[in-house]
Formats: sequence, C-alpha cells, structure tokens
Amino acid sequence: MSNKAIVIEVNEVPLRILRHYQKLKPNSHIGHLFEKSLILETKAEDVDRSDLYPSQTWGSLNTGVEYDLHKIHWYNDPKPDNYPLYWKTIAENNLSVGLVATLHSSPADSYIDDSNYKFVIPDCFASNNLTKPEIYQDFQALNTSATKENGRVSSVKFPKQEAVATLVKSPALGIKFQTVLNSAGLVAQIKTGKVNKERLRNVQFNLLADVFLKQLQAKDVDLAIFFTNHIAANMHRYWYGLFPEDYSLKLYDREWMDKYSSEIMVSVELLDIFLGKIINYCQQQQRVLILVSSMGQAANQKLKKTPKHTYKLKNIRKFLDRVCGDHKYNYEIDAAMIPQYSLKFDSPEEAQECFATIEQAKEHFKNIHMKMYYNDRVITLATGLNKEADEFFIGDRGFNHQELGFRKLIVEDHHSGKHCPEGSLVVYNSTTSHTTNETVNYLEYAPAILEFFGIDKPSYMRTPQFTI
Repeated sequence: MSNKAIVIEVNEVPLRILRHYQKLKPNSHIGHLFEKSLILETKAEDVDRSDLYPSQTWGSLNTGVEYDLHKIHWYNDPKPDNYPLYWKTIAENNLSVGLVATLHSSPADSYIDDSNYKFVIPDCFASNNLTKPEIYQDFQALNTSATKENGRVSSVKFPKQEAVATLVKSPALGIKFQTVLNSAGLVAQIKTGKVNKERLRNVQFNLLADVFLKQLQAKDVDLAIFFTNHIAANMHRYWYGLFPEDYSLKLYDREWMDKYSSEIMVSVELLDIFLGKIINYCQQQQRVLILVSSMGQAANQKLKKTPKHTYKLKNIRKFLDRVCGDHKYNYEIDAAMIPQYSLKFDSPEEAQECFATIEQAKEHFKNIHMKMYYNDRVITLATGLNKEADEFFIGDRGFNHQELGFRKLIVEDHHSGKHCPEGSLVVYNSTTSHTTNETVNYLEYAPAILEFFGIDKPSYMRTPQFTI
C-alpha cells in the first residue's frame, strides 16, 4: 500500500444522511463504503453551538488546533502561519498535492507557484480567478460568480463570456460531454419550471467532479482533496422533507412534501455516482479514500413559521452608506456566504474605525439584524432584515428595503436543517480495522493524516486515537 490518499470533503454531511441512503440503496457505492470502511463520527467541540459554522470548523479540522488559536472565523480571514492547514505541511515535506474547492485554499497567490502543488482550483470565495493550470481560470470565474449569485435563492445568471469559454474548452478541462448535456437539460427544466431551481447547485458539483477526476488521473498526486457543498445546501432547505418526524409542528403540506422531499437524496445520489469512480480508482492505484465532514446538520427545532419571502442584500455599499452616514471608508468587498459580507481595508486602523462607527449605529437599528466580526483588516457582517416588517430604521430614519440595498426574494423553503457538531469520517482501502459507532474529536483528523504520510505531527496537535 503506497501512502497516497484522496480526501472528499462533504460539507456538513452527518453519518445519519449517509446511513439513510445506505438503507434505501444497500447495493450503492455508499453502501459498499459502510461495509468495508472505518466509520467514525467526528465532533466539533471547540466552537460554540451558537457560532457553529463551516468556515470555523473546517479551519479547526484542517489545522488540528482549536478555533481560539487559528482564529479563522470567515472564509477570507487571514490563515495563521503558526498553525498551517495540514495539506500545506504535506506540500512543504516535498509531497505532491492537488486541490479542488477545499475551503481556505484562497487566496492561492502565496503557494500556487510551488512545484509541489500539481493542480489548484481554490475555493469559490476566492477574490481572483487564479488556478493551476491556468486553463481553468474561466471555469473558476463561473464558480466565484455562482457563489455571489446563488445565495439564499439560486439564479441562472452567469457570466456569458466565461461560460462560453468553459464550454469550448470543456474536453480539455475534463468535463464530460454527457455532463454538459445533463447540465444544459437541467437548466432548461429549471427555466420552464419543471424542476426545482435549487437543483442548479448540483450542476456545479458535477462540473467540479469531472475536473477533479481529470486532474487526479493526469497528475498522480500524493494527496488530492475535493470539497463539495451541494448536499449541505439541500439539507438546510429540505431536512423537513426527509425527516418530518423530527418536528413537533407540521410546517409543510402534502404539496410541498411531494415537490421537495426527495431533494436531499437526489444530491446524495450524485455523490454516490462520483464515489463509484473514486473507489474504482483507489482500488486500481492502491490509494486510501477518506470521506470527511467537519460538522453536520440536524433538525432546526426553532423553525416555527414558514414566511413567503426573505431579503437579500444586493448593494452592500448602499447599505453601509446609510449606516455610516457622513463617515466614508475605503474597502474591498470579499466573497462570503450569504448573509455574510466581508470588507477588506487597507489598514487595521481604518477597519477598527469603521467597526466602531457601525457598532455605534447598530445600537439604534430597528427591524435590522446584524452581527459583526473583526479580524486584522477584515470586517465581516452577518446582516438581514425582519421578514415581518416593511419599514426599517437606522436611528429615527425609516427606509424601505430597496433604499437599504436589499432585494425581496420569494421562497418556498426555509432552514429546517441547522448546524450541529457531529460530522462524518469514513476511511476506505486502509489497513486499519473496521469499527463502528465511535466518536472522535475532529482535531485528531489532521495529525492522523500527517502520521499516514510519515510526517511527525507538531507538538501543538493532539495524539489521534485512530490511525489511517
């Protein structure tokens, strides 16, 4: 067995979802994994439940240290040199690495030219479209655009120039002709109303999966990492549809259930098809396959109402001009996941001054919700409007949602799934013995990977209670 590994990061997917699919389809690839693998439940214990979020938990899982040490709160927060992401340590030990979409891989400017990185398509919160090889830059532009457009509600808007360039180059990118046909067919179904438009998120997964397989087979790296969020997005919206028994209240009617109850399993099935190809590759090439999530989801018991609309902030500069009044600040807007908005300033001093101005103004908000986070030169706002209100106040001044830079969106689904500390760890094709129903602290994951590659773990990491 050569010490090579493929890591599939399935964001927020708990063991319950995978086992449910296994129960429905015992002969599936996921079913095969659960019969032949080391199965562990990971637990995030360093992040408070009220603040549990993938940007923090992936930071912890992939650095091997607590949130209070790495301090990565949002996607574009600075990454600590003292506690590097484990894959950077592996690359520094002259092993080859390939990355597709793994969180905190952007900005990639500081490492992408290192010869130990054979392919890099950074996460979809990147502030530029830098990739390795460069042929994927138009494709990355589609990914970053999708992140900005497809927040609370999916959109079929996309940059046409980059889309055409990606289509023309699709064979060289590794995107299969059948994937292109399937994607075009799904978009057509969405536009005609035959299919739920949130399935658009599945298109991005299929494209990225093809690209990952192409680069994996071409570059033969020691460590390849692939990240997907397509199941998590559906769990947030349709947990009730899959597990209505988890709720004491009846939130949706039969029409809603008929329309949406299959959405989570549809997204898991796409993962299953992809895993079939990865399993086959691992068997042929004698590689270990790791399926991992830094946390999971469960039923959101706080969901009591199902409002028909929500608000999405489309013009953050307009909103901040209202909030800050006569105070004007220079900042760049970094990508983040709705309803978070990250602002990057030229200096910590200007960021601190803006933070203080907003902090003072938000004491006088009415029907406007906001939490703020500060990290070095970056301020991240988590903000929204009261769905029950039509007028929103900053001090004595009232505004409608448009005057504050928001857009009203019609929604039929709500966050019936919420973040929970329990995630998944499946280790396949390893020499380790098969065990089930065990829970490990997720901070043990990074040191276990380093040990697998024969790299001594740093003293600040835990000693893992399992081996790969």
